[in-house]
Amino acid sequence: MQVGKTGLVALLGLILIIGSMTVYNFYTISQLNEKIDELTANLNVIFGVEVFKDVYGSTILIIPQGIEVPDILTFGRTIVRVPPQRIASFSPGVTETLFAIGKGNQVVAVTKYCDWPQEVVDKKQAGELVVFENTVDPEVEKVVAANPDLIFVGTWMRPEGVAKLEELGFPVVGIDYGESLDDIYSAITLIGKLTGAEDSAENLVSELEQNITRVTNAVANLPKPKVFWMTWHNPLMSAGGPSLLNTLIQAAGGVNIFENVDIAWPFVSSEDVLAQNPEVILLSDPDLKVMISNIDDLLNLFPAWSEITAVKEGKLFALPNFVVQPGPRTAEAIEIIAELLHPEIEL
Repeated sequence: MQVGKTGLVALLGLILIIGSMTVYNFYTISQLNEKIDELTANLNVIFGVEVFKDVYGSTILIIPQGIEVPDILTFGRTIVRVPPQRIASFSPGVTETLFAIGKGNQVVAVTKYCDWPQEVVDKKQAGELVVFENTVDPEVEKVVAANPDLIFVGTWMRPEGVAKLEELGFPVVGIDYGESLDDIYSAITLIGKLTGAEDSAENLVSELEQNITRVTNAVANLPKPKVFWMTWHNPLMSAGGPSLLNTLIQAAGGVNIFENVDIAWPFVSSEDVLAQNPEVILLSDPDLKVMISNIDDLLNLFPAWSEITAVKEGKLFALPNFVVQPGPRTAEAIEIIAELLHPEIEL
């Protein structure tokens, strides 16, 4: 005998109810939640629904428009109806990805830091987009005015801020581009799924992979210069092993002098840098680039660095701001760095 969707839903509901009635005898609360998650996972088989947890630990259900799912199986979950029609982005990387995969027309709100592609800048200047000034603690009034049916946030938004948006009934998904190229590809793929643009996202990832491979192949057999990426001057900071910047240096054919430091943004000393004797120094922070525009500016802050190879050879480079922004332009970022580390190559 075949059981239709209605019968399967009823069966799942019955199992859930029985499990709830007997929880005190058989399950702890956490075990019951695991059972509910197992049942929720079965939605993919029944309705074509996808289930995953975002960076904040929230369970997200991706449900096609027009598909009805029983409340008993969606309770406490974040529901994203695909494709969304009004998208708000609290992350420049997400904004860039949305426009790159053809979802720019559905974007109704972005941050003040979102400046690519040019279409974003034009729409902001024309007043066609709500602009968020704060990406850590959301401006509720602006979110309500934008009235999105999907909100993307970055890992820097406080959990209290996410909760505030969810309490207003907005579906919120945290996106983490991570520290590796695979993390970036996964984030782009997920954004594609959440917006109904899976094919475009897949094509974007494929294009990124091809362009990055072209660069890594070109530098593979070249000497790897030692690189100091200064992320701030006071206190002196750099990029450690588990960071996107370390990934960019490696892909571009260099060696991060602090790659063995097991935190993303370590405090370092002037003596540490001097001892490592980097051959190239990179700057990317906008304020730092204003403060240190040449070798003389650098030596005014760190006179002892006059003996460093990078200083002697004048290899202090200011990178475009977007280089540290993971997303559709990551391949371009790697190519820019590779050309600075290996001026002898043509890409």
